[in-house]
Amino acid sequence: MRQISDSDIGKRVTIRLHDERGYRDIVGHLISPTSLKNRHGELIDFDPAKIYIWREINEVARTATSGAPLSIRVYELERIANQTWVALEEEEFNSWIFRADLGVTRRANSALILGTDNNIDKCISWYRERNLQPTVSLVPDLNEELDAELDRRGFQKLLDLEVMVKDPVERVADQDFQFFDYPSSDWLSVHSDEKIEPLLLRTRAKYLELKSEGKLIAIGRIAFAEDWAIISRIWVAPEFRSKGIGRKVLHALESQSNGAKLALQVQQENENAYKLYLSEGYSTHHVGRFRSQSQQINLSQDCQC
Repeated sequence: MRQISDSDIGKRVTIRLHDERGYRDIVGHLISPTSLKNRHGELIDFDPAKIYIWREINEVARTATSGAPLSIRVYELERIANQTWVALEEEEFNSWIFRADLGVTRRANSALILGTDNNIDKCISWYRERNLQPTVSLVPDLNEELDAELDRRGFQKLLDLEVMVKDPVERVADQDFQFFDYPSSDWLSVHSDEKIEPLLLRTRAKYLELKSEGKLIAIGRIAFAEDWAIISRIWVAPEFRSKGIGRKVLHALESQSNGAKLALQVQQENENAYKLYLSEGYSTHHVGRFRSQSQQINLSQDCQC
């Protein structure tokens, strides 16, 4: 990997650092080979020796649904979304990113497929070395042959997710909502997210809370990477559903986006949430699929080495 030099000053770049805090990403225009200015105007210094990987960001049309060819946009958005959910361990091999993080979340413990290379054998051995179930995340419309091969090799379909996007919006949050830079213990307890708190904190994000009479009744998260804001973890207490609070939560999270393009994921079976997002101007960008192979399959029989 080429080192950042004076000739790169002025370029807009994304840099992944690996230091004592783990992996973290910074994005902005290079002021010097050791500093950049992000979109908030903040000057960020970095140690070149800590750079894990970096690249220049080629500017395209600032919309969520146009710009580069579709396949490039899909893989780019998948890579950016990964930056908002950074696993403890990541290894990039050809066009796959192997991810592992205590086996707690599916996304952080699966191989993200960003191309058509067949690395199934590598995937199986990588995850079994860590005593994890081999799991992949791919876009079936761009990987039909690979998706079929995974199916043949015993990777069962777990679920499909609509990845929905929306152009930047300006919102003002209802004053009842509170935003924090870190998740509270109450926030974490809603989804039993205590174990993934270190994962959540690897990315700059805002954590929303809504309370009624001192009781937490709604939460959400909006995380930032490059010129995108990724919304997730939306929840409304059962007794407060069907009262328009989910829509207000979405608006409140959007109010924190600072002009970024918006994206979120929703399970295809979650019809109510899908209809809500459609009504708020989100459109399907692509469909992602998780597949997982049973631990019972004998590795020596399965690998085609």
